[in-house]
Amino acid sequence: MFSIRNIGGVALFLFGTTFLWLTPSFATKGVSTKSGWWSVTNALALVTVVVFTAATWGLFNRAEWWELVAISGAILGAIVLVPYWIAANNVGDPGRGMNLFVHVLGDAGVLVLLNVPTVTRWVESHVMAGK
Repeated sequence: MFSIRNIGGVALFLFGTTFLWLTPSFATKGVSTKSGWWSVTNALALVTVVVFTAATWGLFNRAEWWELVAISGAILGAIVLVPYWIAANNVGDPGRGMNLFVHVLGDAGVLVLLNVPTVTRWVESHVMAGK
């Protein structure tokens, strides 16, 4: 069924999965990912995916805590960009600029949707109502 809640939930989950792009597995072929920065990035990115997955599960189950978890995911997502930038910049990974752009924009979008009172009221009335 196409509803704002279902579309929003799928979008939240898909955005969460994009943090896999920051892991060493998605680095440009031939780029060394053997540094500690890549290890930190990998761990934080995987935790971020889990947090966004939990937020999506909470949204679909109409749990009251899903917004707080989604906000936490966006904050963690912003934090993981720091070691990613250092790791990718040190090895000259050409995909780093687009990855940063997508994730900064997505994290900002989640934070705006769930922290700006007018937008938050809309989210609560439409998304949680299942309209």
